[in-house]
Amino acid sequence: MKKLHLFFVTSFIICGTAVAQDTPFRIDPSTDFSKFKTYRWDESKNTERVTNQVDAQVADALESELARKDLRKADSDAANLLICYHSNFGTKEIKRYTMYQGESTYAWKIKTGEVAIDMFDASTKKLVWHNTGDINPKARPQDITKAVTKLLKDYPPKKK
Repeated sequence: MKKLHLFFVTSFIICGTAVAQDTPFRIDPSTDFSKFKTYRWDESKNTERVTNQVDAQVADALESELARKDLRKADSDAANLLICYHSNFGTKEIKRYTMYQGESTYAWKIKTGEVAIDMFDASTKKLVWHNTGDINPKARPQDITKAVTKLLKDYPPKKK
């Protein structure tokens, strides 16, 4: 009986850990991601924004990775997807940013050395994908590229 109890407790802990580590991003499950072919950068009006050299490197890596995902950058209102990029480099406090899109409000916190990507359906202004990742601001460009690739590895999500 004691072995059975230990088995269930151990299984529960292992399953809980696996689930927590296996779901780093959030998506709207009703979204048809195949309709997104173009994107444009969007900016939250309610974000404390400080940019530095690392942000430029991350943005370049994001554009390259999005191109590998068959998304084309569009500088017009014809884009299917709006992408917001947020970062927190150089501060010790957690930043909060809020996105007002359509009738919805989204609030997130970003720790030091963390970046966040929000993707919105341009036609509905609805959040369809969100993920965060850690990036060392002193990293080499190739390490930043690897971090961005990891950040977007689950985009587009696989259909279940």
